Parts: sequence; C-alpha cells; structure tokens
Amino acid sequence: MPIYATTVVKVCLLVLAGGFAAQHSRVPINSDLCTALFVAATLLLLLRRLRGFAFLLFGFTFFVMAGNAVIDARLDAGFAGDSLLTRVRIADFPKQRGASVTMLVEAIDDQRLPLRSRVAWFEPSQLPAFGDVWEFELRLRRPHGNSNPGAFSLENWMFREKLHAAGYVVTGKRNRLLQAGAMSSVERYRQSFVARARYIGGTAASVLAAIGVGSRHLITREQWDRYAITGSSHLMAISGLHIGLAAAAAFFLIALLSGVCRLRGNHLDHATIGGVGMAAIYALVSGLAVPSQRATVMLGLAAFAFVSRRRADPGRIVAVVALLLFVLDPVSLMMPGFSLSFGAVVVLLWFARRYWRPRVGLRSIQLLVMQFVLLLGLMPMTALIFQRIAIVAPLVNLITVPVFSFVTVPVTLASMVLDPVWAAASDVLLRISAASINSIEWVIGEFAELPMTDIHIAGIDGLQGALMGVVFLPALWVLLPRGWPGRWIAMLAVISLLLYKPAVPRYGCIDTHVLDVGQGLAVVVQSRGRTLIFDTGASYRSGGSAAQQVVLPFLRYKGIEVVDWLVVSHADDDHAGGTSAIVDQVEVGRILAGETLPDLGRGISTCEAGQSWRADGIEYRFLHPGPGTAFGGNDSSCVMVISAGDHRLVLTGDIETEGEKTVLARLPLDAVTVVLIPHHGSLTSSSPPFVNRLRPNLAIASAGYANRWGFPKERIIRRWEGAGALVLDTASSGAISFRLCERGGVSQLREERLRQRRFWHD
Repeated sequence: MPIYATTVVKVCLLVLAGGFAAQHSRVPINSDLCTALFVAATLLLLLRRLRGFAFLLFGFTFFVMAGNAVIDARLDAGFAGDSLLTRVRIADFPKQRGASVTMLVEAIDDQRLPLRSRVAWFEPSQLPAFGDVWEFELRLRRPHGNSNPGAFSLENWMFREKLHAAGYVVTGKRNRLLQAGAMSSVERYRQSFVARARYIGGTAASVLAAIGVGSRHLITREQWDRYAITGSSHLMAISGLHIGLAAAAAFFLIALLSGVCRLRGNHLDHATIGGVGMAAIYALVSGLAVPSQRATVMLGLAAFAFVSRRRADPGRIVAVVALLLFVLDPVSLMMPGFSLSFGAVVVLLWFARRYWRPRVGLRSIQLLVMQFVLLLGLMPMTALIFQRIAIVAPLVNLITVPVFSFVTVPVTLASMVLDPVWAAASDVLLRISAASINSIEWVIGEFAELPMTDIHIAGIDGLQGALMGVVFLPALWVLLPRGWPGRWIAMLAVISLLLYKPAVPRYGCIDTHVLDVGQGLAVVVQSRGRTLIFDTGASYRSGGSAAQQVVLPFLRYKGIEVVDWLVVSHADDDHAGGTSAIVDQVEVGRILAGETLPDLGRGISTCEAGQSWRADGIEYRFLHPGPGTAFGGNDSSCVMVISAGDHRLVLTGDIETEGEKTVLARLPLDAVTVVLIPHHGSLTSSSPPFVNRLRPNLAIASAGYANRWGFPKERIIRRWEGAGALVLDTASSGAISFRLCERGGVSQLREERLRQRRFWHD
C-alpha cells in the first residue's frame, strides 16, 4: 500500500477513535471548551510526535460539538408537559401499531417547538399521512427513555436520530388537518411507490418499500426477528449492495446505448458517470442512510479515479469516505450502519486480497468462504451491538443474496424507472420482484425455525479484561494469513462466546434487579440456580409490552433461560400486562397470582400468606393475602419476603393502608434490609406504622419518569428516609440492582442510569 494511503488510513482510524471515545464521555463539555480543544488540536499538528494525539482530539471535539448542537436544539424545559396548540408537518411515513400511530413531525413557524419531534397519537380520528400539515394539541417532553441492562436505549436512539422531543397528541376536537400532501417531488415519488407496493406487493410490500425507497414503516416485529435471526437484515436496508447494483445496471445500459448511438468520447467514461449518477439518485430517493452515503461517495471517488486515469486505492477510498462522513455528521458514528457498513467493506476487501481466485470452478466455494469470512469478521460488532450471533447466516445469504442481487433489486429498480413512462410494465416488474421476495422469505422462515438458530450472547458489555478480548478473537481467522499457527484460536473464541454465562450469586445470596419499566413493576430475583420474577410490567396500547421491550431482553442479557417462579401480584395492567409474553417466550415453572388472570393456557396458583419454600440457601415466603380474605384490587396484591439469613427483601406490589394493616397484624415483621415501596410511592400506601415497623436500609420505588400522579410522592420519600432508609426510584436511577447475602447484607448496589450516563443525557 502506498505511503500516502497508509497515512490517510492512520488519520482516519485516529479521528474515528477520538469520536468513539467521545461517545463514552459522561461530562458535558460546553462550546467554549470545545473551541479551546479544537485550537489545541490544530496547534498540536505542528508537533510531529503529537500529531497522532491531535487527530484523536479532533475526532473527540467534532463529536462533542455535534452532540452539543443536538442538545441545544431540544425542547425548552419550560414547555415540557404543557399543552401546545401548534402547526406541524408530518415528515416521514407514520408507523401504525395497534391503536397507535407514531409520527415524525416538523414544527412550522413555532419557536416553542424544536425542529423534529417524535409523537404518538392514540386512536386517531383520522389516519395522518406523509406530508400532511396538521394543527395538533401536543404535549412534549425532552428526550428520555428507560434505562436497563441489555435493553434498547430510546434516549441514545433519539440522540443519534437528532430527535429533539417526544410526546403525544392530546385527543380532542382541536386536532385538524390543514393541508394534505405538502411534499417535495422526491417525497411525492416515495409516497407513490409505497402506495403501489402496498397495492401490488401484498405480503411483500414491506420489503419492497424498504429496498425501493428506504421506508421500513411497514415491516412487522416478526419480520425483523426472522431476518435478524438468520443474519439477513441487511437485505431490508439500502446498503452498498443495492447502490452497487443500481450503478452497475446504469453502467451497462449506458455503455450499450453509447455504443449503439455512437456518441462521441469514451463510452466507458459515459457509463461510469451515468452509473454514479444513478447511484446518487437512488441514495437520495431512499433517504440517504449512512450505508447508501458510504457506497455512493465511494463509487464517486472510484469513478473519478477511473475517468482521470488514476490508480484507485481501495484502502484510501474507504478511509477518505469514512472521514468525510464523520466530519459532515459526527453523530452518525453511533449508528450501527456506520460500523457494520464500513466493517463489511473492509472485510470484503481483505477477503478479495487473500482468498479470491479468478478460477470459475471455485466460485461457489469462494462465495461460501466469503460468507463465512463476513460472519467471523463482523462477529465482534454484531456481538457487541446486537448481543446476537446469526450462525446460519452464511448458508442463508448464499441462497438469498444471489436471488436478491440478480432478481429482486434489479427488477425493483427497473420498475421504479419505468413507472413514470410505462405504468403497466412497471406493475408487472413489481409483481415479479414481490414473488422473488416471497421466495426469499420462505427460505428465511425455514431457516429461522431450525434449532439453535437464534443465539444470543449473554452480558457481552459486562465482560472485563482478558474476556473482552475474546469478543474480538473471531476476526483473527479473517485477518491472519492462512497457515498462521494461532489462526484457529478464533474458533475457540466463537465457542467461548456461545457458551459464556454471566457469573451467578454464590450460595446464600441473591441478585435483585428492579427493572425500569416506566409506570409499572417488574423485579427479577436470581439465586445461584433459580430465578423468580415478581410482576411483568405493563402492556402498551400501541402493541407490545414492557416484558417484550425490557424484561425478556434483560433475561437474555443475564443468560436466564428458565424462570422457576413467576409471581404476578395482582391483575392491574401495569403489573400483569407482560405475563403472556413471558410465558410464551420463556420456560416458566410455577405461576402464582393475587387475582384471577386472563387464560394463559396453563394452571395458575393463588399466593397465600404462609406459603414458603427454600432454594440455594434462600427462603421465599408469602405474607399476604391471608387465606379466605376478601381483598380486591390493589390490596389483593401478593406480598412476599425473601430471606438470606437475617437479611430480608420485601416485595409489596400495590398494597394500600388496609393491606398493610393486615400484613402487620397477621405476620409481624422485624426490621428488614430492603423493601419495595408499595404502590409506586403513593399517598394511599406506606403508612407510618408500616414504615416504622420495617425500618429498611434501602427503599426502592418503581415509577415512571414524569408520571401524571407524581409518584413517588415527596411526603412518602421523606417518611422512608426518616425511618433510616436510602430511597431510590427507577424514574431517576433506571434499573436498580443489588446483591443481598446472608453474610454482609446489601452489596454491589448499582443504578443503571448512572452507569450508562453520557453527556447528552438529561
């Protein structure tokens, strides 16, 4: 590789490393300090030995400056929670899930609103459409999301997508449509294509919309899961494959027409320029995602080198494009598409250099090797980003990618080009493309049903020291030359990742995790060999539940495959809404509940005071409700005490004052170590006699951020603090975890929001 190319690659790696370092910065850095850092980096360039550090500092500063711009554009805190009657334009395809529609809206001449907000409309009076201008009554808040180990971070996602507020449309007569279809010509074409895809494509419409115009609002959660399990999610995103196919089709067509029409000049130059132009148009129509930007700019640089008769160095082109995209939009470095897109290109270039041979008879074997190289080369990224390894990806892609490359994408592109001039032929081509997608989905569905296909990596971000190196070892098989003595250690690393399980508590200890499920409750208690779940969080009107979004990902993160006891305190949705999701997805031993639950297709026992059992040196005992009591609603909640020697954890559900009296009268309690504050910290619970009898060291309230009831109430917090407790709540702390042992009591107390804190978090 030429010296100049090597230098560009080094600069690129250093700048990107600085950007990655900035992603983990917890301390806010104001604009003045950013300016000082930028000046310092510029001056350091004058010192040869410190140039590497200067480029690191440039990357760090660029990212922080871009992050500060996103933060400054957020909703003013003074307007958070207010009812704002305002005019907005719907800036993308609305996504309908259940009775809810989620929209990206842009403010129109209203200084109170940020530029871009994500809002939900429950049971809308009229379905909004892309490009509509509405007058809405909105209630917004600054970006905020639940914080849990192993679960999706809404706050991080909103930051990297540059969404400055979130909220909902207040149901009422004040909401009205002002103008329909206020769109640019590109947006109008995108909407027209999606409408045709839905009319012609049938079940394939979601993928047609995704590969045609980059719109993924029609893709269902089940589809995403199937594609992710089989390692074929890249087929539904406009990537370098799609852009390259568009450019190649245009290249060959223009080269043919140039020869037939005998145009002046070099026909290959015409075709090259036309191919890049087609790639740029396709990228624009598809929404300019990071992979499409990367592919288009790389094609442009390669085309420039070809037309100017210069040698195109692939390594230099990749480095220049990565630098360019980072400088133009530093926050894009957080997007999985950035790392995976450039990572895949580097792996493919490395494969072409070391493995690819021009012999035609070996092509099929080489294609299989290429898929295997991609699996291992990208395994560190997929394991760290998605906590998943798609072990069947090489075989699935070997079958689906050729069909996708030679039928689906070219035919879809041809349909898009023909649509304005020959609609009938365009529709025929779209039907052919839809048929190819149906065949691909059949293959994906069959592979997704195979045993051991969906492999999750447990607790990957918790690995430390030498174990963290195991994550990166699979790439050795790709990077090291054939015959290298240590090359096959990569296979041992893969096996280690597949078999890895996070450490469990020792005998006589429990790990307790009060998960951040918003306004609801879900607690996971894990001993050395057993797991108990107390409540499952709420279900959502928009579809799904806290169990699907928080509890199940957390169980996978902890490597928990069996739940021995599922306790549902009572039937209120914020406690029982995710029960069916857990029963459907996890092997559950015994289910106990304080009230009758909807039919789960299996037996459910009633929790009663006096029931108890022991496991791993831990005693589990129910304190409420008593046998034959007639409590209903909140006071029917199961209350249980989990004892590790003399140290006790009390889980209370939603009992109120009357329930607390019964608990104290029937089974008087000594002081406990940890208590879950009843009913999220409402004024109807945590009575003085109850608090003074328990006198815990730690009291935890599970409550939603900025919830309408103001839980936990300040008076209740003071009451527990007056009894000597450290009071924490999930709204402020995120998930709260601790270890309780018969010797030593509480240790390893962790607040997830503090652990995950970054400078862009409120």
